[in-house]
Amino acid sequence: MIEGEKRKLLVVAHRGSSGSAPENTMAAFRMAIDEGVDMIELDVRMTRDFELVVYHDADLRRTTNGSGFIWEKTLDELKHLDAGSWYSPKFADERIPTLREVIDLLPANINLNIEIKSDGDVRRGIAFEDACIRVIREKGFAHRVLVSSFDHKFLRRFHKLDPAIRIGALYLPVRDAAKKPSTLERRLGASAFICSRTQLRKRFIADAHQHDIMVACYVVNTVRQLERMIRFGVDAVVTDFPRRIVRALNER
Repeated sequence: MIEGEKRKLLVVAHRGSSGSAPENTMAAFRMAIDEGVDMIELDVRMTRDFELVVYHDADLRRTTNGSGFIWEKTLDELKHLDAGSWYSPKFADERIPTLREVIDLLPANINLNIEIKSDGDVRRGIAFEDACIRVIREKGFAHRVLVSSFDHKFLRRFHKLDPAIRIGALYLPVRDAAKKPSTLERRLGASAFICSRTQLRKRFIADAHQHDIMVACYVVNTVRQLERMIRFGVDAVVTDFPRRIVRALNER
């Protein structure tokens, strides 16, 4: 488990409080903090000048007023884009944050799940891994972070470079159907298994807990979905609506 958990079931804010503010923005992260989450989940990509920014898609069109791919842009170019108006005009001042900026925002009682997004970026080697480790170590955040990805080759390289930083394997059914959480742990060094609520199976949880692996499930947005996760015995729920989930847990 990541240090600092406040309850048996961790509440993780999916891209911040993304149901109530533009995803992966400082506004969404501030809201999630105010709503009492245990952890914030965000997506990280690498810019043309090897800076780490918090952004989900490869392309800029969906959630900014820009176009093109993240890896084609410098940090300075990205910082001039509007990353909030797509959600609501009142968020027009929101910009794409850097990973460093988000880490600096987090109070001591809230941990971080960094999901690495490498799809589409043709750069290979260990530049992305090195950049991520450098920021985590520079900020003294190694004990408060979980680095996760669908890119298991990235996770394997990352773990070899810095085995002390926890990693989480995101489950992809077509590729991972025959693999148990403990198999992924053995191959990657993962201490967490992460899947969607529709992919969750009791056998995953049984195997994971037998091998001391954390199980996190996304996206859990209703009380009914939460109750199912509790019955299954998951360790963390990832939600777009942290306030709703925190309140439901506090009322139990």
